[in-house]
Amino acid sequence: MTIIFSPTPGSRERHLKRRLLNPLYADSNCEYTQEDVDKAKQEDEQALMEFMAHFQAVVQKTTELGSNSESEVVLEIKEQLDECYATCCAMPGDHENLKMAINKLIEAIMRAIRKGAESDPVALRKLDEEEEARIMHNDLHERKLIADLMLENSPIPENELTPTLLNEEAEDLDAALQLFNDEQLKLIYQDAQTLLERLRQEGHEIPHAWERFQQIKLALNHQPAEREHH
Repeated sequence: MTIIFSPTPGSRERHLKRRLLNPLYADSNCEYTQEDVDKAKQEDEQALMEFMAHFQAVVQKTTELGSNSESEVVLEIKEQLDECYATCCAMPGDHENLKMAINKLIEAIMRAIRKGAESDPVALRKLDEEEEARIMHNDLHERKLIADLMLENSPIPENELTPTLLNEEAEDLDAALQLFNDEQLKLIYQDAQTLLERLRQEGHEIPHAWERFQQIKLALNHQPAEREHH
């Protein structure tokens, strides 16, 4: 039976696709149906509707800002817009225009903050650092793995984190590993080793996953992985 996935799926449908007939996951023998995919798709669409309602409320608060607004209020709205950008990256469909609109709102807020701090070089330097962090934050969330992992209600449960990391492409894994501290990386490494050795004993040799395992090992040792440049 052929299963049809959306061309631009949301996080739940995307994770279902990762797990489909994938021996890295405990339920790899489970036969998913088109009904399962359609259910995940409906849940993603519902999440999109809820997100759009939330985003419109944040935009409304943004339009109500005035020149006398408290800095705490302004920064809170700016943080909410940052969160909207991250969430948007995990939603089904193409939302490039929406992400551009969010960035424009954030840039307008930042210009107002800069104007108020133009005589304070220390504050301006902190704003520059904040802008660099925002750009990095946005770039990371453009990777679907990170967008899915960082969702408030992520479809990736804790017990499927390691299989998911082992399933990813090299560059996406490198980016995702930045999210974890040394202790977390150690646990992921140990979990990955146990999983891959068990699968090997069961007759599943997965070269791609073993390569990702070596990346995790390098990250744990704080050694940059070498990349082939094509």
